[in-house]
Amino acid sequence: MSDAGDSIDERAGESPTRRRVLDAITRLFVEKGFHATGVNDMTIAAGLGKGALYYHIGSKEQVLFDISMELTDGVLRATRSVIETPGTPEEHSRGLARALLRDHAANGEGWIVAVREARFLSPQHQQQLNAARDEIEQIWRDVFRRGADAGSWRKLDSIEVRGVLGMINSARRWMDPRGPLSPDEIADRYIALVLHGIGRDC
Repeated sequence: MSDAGDSIDERAGESPTRRRVLDAITRLFVEKGFHATGVNDMTIAAGLGKGALYYHIGSKEQVLFDISMELTDGVLRATRSVIETPGTPEEHSRGLARALLRDHAANGEGWIVAVREARFLSPQHQQQLNAARDEIEQIWRDVFRRGADAGSWRKLDSIEVRGVLGMINSARRWMDPRGPLSPDEIADRYIALVLHGIGRDC
């Protein structure tokens, strides 16, 4: 079994078999929940014997971490890419929201697992996951701070930034990737609501 600190990229993310196993176990966690999913369930879903299954996932808790961390790392990379592109704070905030909702639309089942079951991760794994989430949140804070410094809007505190993120993240519960609104359109409307409010003259 690989060490808990191994990164997703190092832990055979390129293997088609591992990808298939992760997808199958993700669906099981969505349907049955982490605790109710047994080893036999996983071997049947993956079409592998117990030894081959553990070769690809390490352990049930490890695969929960891998599913959660893979998604969070993906959003973190997309988030960094947005702010590395020249733009105003408003353009960056829109880009950040689009990146987040695109990922939720593309990986809906995985995010159900990552959000609902992450409380069952070991303290070490929770710490790693939280560090990545904290960096994402800090990037959002920095963008809102730059906008406030430029006089585009008032300063937001940490509670308000988390509220914005919570609102955007909640879209995964009802968003349909097939429409009628695309993830980008939903993101743009949320950011317009945050930055311009709902007053009659907004």
